Amino acid sequence: MNWRDEQQAFWNWITRPQNLQDSSQQIDDHFLPHRALSKVDALGIYNNAYHQRLIQISSELYPVTYHTLGHDVYSRLWLDYLAQHPPRPGPMSLLGEQLPSFARQHAQFGRLPALLDIIELENLLIHLFDQADEPAWTRAQLQALTPEQWPDTRWRVKSDWALMSSQFDLEKYWSQMQLHLARPDARPGETEFAAERISDADQAHYLIRRVNHRMQFQRINPAMMLFLTGIREGQTFAMLCESLSQHFPDQEIASLSLQLLLKTIDLELLYA
Repeated sequence: MNWRDEQQAFWNWITRPQNLQDSSQQIDDHFLPHRALSKVDALGIYNNAYHQRLIQISSELYPVTYHTLGHDVYSRLWLDYLAQHPPRPGPMSLLGEQLPSFARQHAQFGRLPALLDIIELENLLIHLFDQADEPAWTRAQLQALTPEQWPDTRWRVKSDWALMSSQFDLEKYWSQMQLHLARPDARPGETEFAAERISDADQAHYLIRRVNHRMQFQRINPAMMLFLTGIREGQTFAMLCESLSQHFPDQEIASLSLQLLLKTIDLELLYA
């Protein structure tokens, strides 16, 4: 084995959660002995320290998930995750980019719908924060449209916002968690509250966005969710109005659609 291969082997033994005893013969062949420790035990110190550092960094990226699960359960989730998705070169914010999909497929954590929504929301907050600044479409540009242009107008969306739906009141849970985190004696996994289910039939819709380089999310009504989803899909204004009329037949669609469009512009969600 040449030097490059030895370095790669060393890196793999450090960065992948594993039982190093399975590679004890290879380790023994390529490393010098230590007076007090076996070679496997010595390398295990590096392996453990590396992953504990990653878990610490991830807990700062996902503080709500961390304090929801507690240190031991959270560490188990991340060790399972890192075994399949080891870090790749780039910003540390990419550390958990595959965490939502991994958690959904996990035999244990995939059966906890509130936790899955918490992970998804926290992942979006991380991802959207790093998006590039973009100019926003304005009311002045809307006023410049001629009546003939309105039906076929499509809008591009900015990259610093997203939508999600949940059966849980995430706004209330986030507020409770922020109060918990502000306590000097706060202990991960030891809260007196939990994410409350809205109902089996209903869902809450959330707009997650970056505002002045700070992340926030807010609950939006079903009409706004339908409207923003349509814009993201590239629907024309006429198509948006048609969709609203099908889902909200008792409302005045001309007034509703204009109201939703102005709200979208004021939130600076459209790309100029």
